[in-house]
Order: sequence, then C-alpha cells, then structure tokens
Amino acid sequence: MHIVYGGAFNPPTKAHREVYRYLCGNLEVKRFTFLPVSTTYKKHDLESNEHRYNMLKLMADDLDKAEVSDIEMQDEQYLGTYEALKRLQKEGERTAFVLGADHLRHLKRWIEAEKLVSEFYLIVLNRGGENLKEIIEQDDFLRKHEASFLLFPDFHIDVSASAFRNSRDKNIVVEKVYEYIVENGLYKG
Repeated sequence: MHIVYGGAFNPPTKAHREVYRYLCGNLEVKRFTFLPVSTTYKKHDLESNEHRYNMLKLMADDLDKAEVSDIEMQDEQYLGTYEALKRLQKEGERTAFVLGADHLRHLKRWIEAEKLVSEFYLIVLNRGGENLKEIIEQDDFLRKHEASFLLFPDFHIDVSASAFRNSRDKNIVVEKVYEYIVENGLYKG
C-alpha cells in the first residue's frame, strides 16, 4: 500500500514521525509520502513552502519508506486531495490518504469528495477520543462510503504543530528541525 500523509507540517513534529511508525507497524506499507500543502491553500500563518518542505525533508530523512512530495507546492492554485492522489498514485498501487478524525465530519465538503472516497482508501486516526464508527454512522455521505475507511480508533498522540508554535518547545520537533527553525528565525511569533 502507498500511504499519503498530507498536511501543513507547520512545522513537522515528532507526532508526524509517530504517524509514520504507527502506520508502518500496522499496515503493509510499500511507500509513504508526506504531502505538504501549498501556501495557496488558505491556512493561517503558514511558513513558506520552501521552509516547510526543507523541514519535512529533515524530519523524514531517516525513515526508510518515506518520501516528501512538493507537487501541491508547484501548483498555482489549490486543487485538492483527490487531484494530488491521482498524480501520486502509480498504476496498480493501492493508495490511502491519512486524516485525523477531526476532518471526518467535513470530508463531504472537500474538493471532489465523492471521487476521493470512491477511488481511494482513507486512513482515519483518532484525535480527541472521537467515536469514529459513530461519526460515520451519523452521516449519510460517510456511511455510503464506509468500506473506504480504515479506522484506527486506538491511535493517540497529544503533540501538535500549534503546540510548538505557541511554546517553541524543542522537544516537540526532532533536533535537525529545531536547528533549522533557529537558524532561519522561524516561528518567533
């Protein structure tokens, strides 16, 4: 399986590495792609594409199945997850996209949501003690595509990129990423 893990990675944290380790330990992973979203995606306070890409490369450099893709950063506008997965998928390869439970309720509003859940698997990691099955059962769109979801209700990590941005606690990121942040004067608030 090819797993694609998208996000802002603003900055990439030890939690992002734990997602990689957890999924590689629980699924047969052939390839794992970190997919940082571009600044064309309207998200508040994103560091530049270049800095987030460079930090992600540093964070993932010793993860043997990991690669970092800049395809969304090359786009002039945000095209959505479905389009990114279509471009990343190799012929005959099962591809799955990772998302947190907090995104599940809004999935039907994503660009090309119907195609996304019809053509790809979605790996749902629990966040905040959500009842993943209940969320799916209560939503017509999600229930219709229930077979597309690989649920991991026992996954739990409390570390977030926003926690680093708020505290600059160097223990939240790997050492090479912290050094890069200091060297480039990032996240000073």
